[in-house]
Amino acid sequence: MIACTTHQGFVGHAPAKLNLFFEIHGKRPDGYHDICSLCCLVSVFDTIYIERSKSQSVVFSCEYANSTQTTKDIPTGAENIVVKSVELVRKRYNIQSGCLIRLIKRIPSQSGMGGGSSDAAAAIRLACKLWNLRLSRDKMTMLGAELGSDVPLFFFDELTLGRGRGELVEPIGSALRHDFVIVKPPENISTADAYRACSADNITDRRSPERLLEGLQSGNLREIRSGMFNRLETTARLLCPKIKQLRERFEKLDCPVHQMTGSGTAYFALCRHQQHARQLASRLRLENIGEVFVAHSVTSAVLRNEKTTMKEPNHGNHRC
Repeated sequence: MIACTTHQGFVGHAPAKLNLFFEIHGKRPDGYHDICSLCCLVSVFDTIYIERSKSQSVVFSCEYANSTQTTKDIPTGAENIVVKSVELVRKRYNIQSGCLIRLIKRIPSQSGMGGGSSDAAAAIRLACKLWNLRLSRDKMTMLGAELGSDVPLFFFDELTLGRGRGELVEPIGSALRHDFVIVKPPENISTADAYRACSADNITDRRSPERLLEGLQSGNLREIRSGMFNRLETTARLLCPKIKQLRERFEKLDCPVHQMTGSGTAYFALCRHQQHARQLASRLRLENIGEVFVAHSVTSAVLRNEKTTMKEPNHGNHRC
């Protein structure tokens, strides 16, 4: 996350994620699934503003940066994960002060890109800054795990390997930049339906991420292509024919490495370079198949370089 100061508080830019690898290892007694997931943070950001309030309550508002999108499917009260995150910090550390929170969405909902989880992690970080709580990353990660399985990975600004239900996160260092084009079709799939349709107990050909890891570290496209995998995609195509259509469309484009992220329905391609991603995005936008993004991988070094570019209009100046 990129965190900057404003004249009244703080602003954070929360990145999306793409699952470059996703395998299911079975259903657990607690109802969750044991998984193995390799995630890459990418440069599609939600923005969260937080500032102190004279009241003792948390006041939350949400809007989409794209005026054509609506927030009707996003909870705006106590059920929103950003509010839950801040309230968890307040309760755990006996904070009596309230705050004002403004969320600006760019990461599409129900896409498999982790927007809600990333917002939760960013909200915890920003609340700690606002109330001068010097929590370690381990402590913030533990708080995040109480809110959702994907939240912990967003405390690591690099490639991560997630195990357990996703909350056991191992950072995987990589200095290489990767460029992507991403399409989010209008259709959605619930995460529960995607897992249910997958029938984890019947999987007999489980995959490993080792070859993909080697490819990502070396930049070997052949190893990346053979290593990228998403167990949920096959059944997701049955639940949502649009994903099958996207796969067939990407097969005809000049992008040999592509798949669905998470439980969908966003679909992405790993491109050769930024210009390649932009060219593919231009072609896809003409086809009106969904919302199209050009993005690149995000690491701590990239985040530092991007601080000067993360400006939000009509909300005053802020310093990173």
